[in-house]
Amino acid sequence: MLARVAIYILFSFWIISPATFARSADFSGKAAVDSRFFTESPALTQQKDGVAYPSVMIQPEFRRDWGSGSNRLTVIPFARYDSLDQHRTHWDIREFSWLHMQKKWDVLVGVGKVFWGSTESRQLVDIINQADLIEKFSGEEKLGQPMANLNLPTDYGHFSLFYLPYFRERTFPSSDGRFLFEPPVRNSEGKLDGFSHWQPSFAGRWSKTFGDWDIGIAHFWGVGREPRLIPSFGLGFTHPPTGLIPIYDLIHQTSIDIQGVLGNWIWKAEAITRSGQGDQFGAAVVGFEYTKYGVFGGSKDIGFLLEYLYDGRDLSAPPTPFNNDIFSGVRVVLNDPQSTEFLFTSTVDLDTQATILGFNASRRLGEKWKIELESRFFTNISATKNPLMQSREILTGMRNDDYIQLRILRHF
Repeated sequence: MLARVAIYILFSFWIISPATFARSADFSGKAAVDSRFFTESPALTQQKDGVAYPSVMIQPEFRRDWGSGSNRLTVIPFARYDSLDQHRTHWDIREFSWLHMQKKWDVLVGVGKVFWGSTESRQLVDIINQADLIEKFSGEEKLGQPMANLNLPTDYGHFSLFYLPYFRERTFPSSDGRFLFEPPVRNSEGKLDGFSHWQPSFAGRWSKTFGDWDIGIAHFWGVGREPRLIPSFGLGFTHPPTGLIPIYDLIHQTSIDIQGVLGNWIWKAEAITRSGQGDQFGAAVVGFEYTKYGVFGGSKDIGFLLEYLYDGRDLSAPPTPFNNDIFSGVRVVLNDPQSTEFLFTSTVDLDTQATILGFNASRRLGEKWKIELESRFFTNISATKNPLMQSREILTGMRNDDYIQLRILRHF
């Protein structure tokens, strides 16, 4: 329904004033062809078995300013076709908003995207938008969120207030796709615990810069973006669970994020406390990035990343693999005309030794084209089934999902 409304509004704008749009509109975007290469057969029998799975995506962007720059319309749809996972073949309205700006305040109404946070490995405080797990299993990609957002820049800091009238459920892969929990999540059977999708959520954030330090403090009240996963015994209680049902709850979450740039060092921290999903718990990510400039012949930069991840939630809360982990990485930036970059990462669970290794690389090919390489390797993942999610190891279903992804991207 949200997508149909967005298309109708955009069509109405286009019909009413096509000449004005043609003069002042800004059209851009990107399109890409991806191919994922899996190095092993999947862990679950119902998953599709194969080596290479291509997909295509497109994300056009439309912006139009008027009223001497005090108003802006932004429209960013997104679509992907995937040859492996029918759930990953999807489309979404990432943004469809009107922004009105005044000297001492601005307001945004529509579908928007908001990012909070500072750390590299996990964005604990980033709660406004729902994660699009079928697009990227790390949760870094987000769905568009209906909202009204008032921003008040003052001498005492920047204040942001949010009214979020509609809740969007988290997307999960289909049962024959990759990156599954074991047993798989039944996304179509998701439940909201005593409320509807029109249950409003509210959030507020204060942020301010103190010299070299940026600090943000926020509170969110409403429908939690992370669901609890409850076993479904489709074959009876004498048989193993056949799936996991996502259950969404009303929560309170208070957070703080800090970033300080001190010479070659960037110090980062995020922390939350949350109630409404089992016992109240806290979680935090703290660490740094140190960059050495002018190495490897004088023009290259190399950065070293290190973060510690802690999460104190109990077994009745939504599951997470990041209870007690160390994240490390090395970033290499060549500073060449093609903007070549490399990133090597490792996340290790200090309790189970489960490890996720990552490698990302990118390089521009002329002004419009770009090539990207992404890979993830899961090692030391227990093969023991844990259908009730009663341990810290929830990556069992992904133990054979090592992959290398090649992307050819074009900006337009």
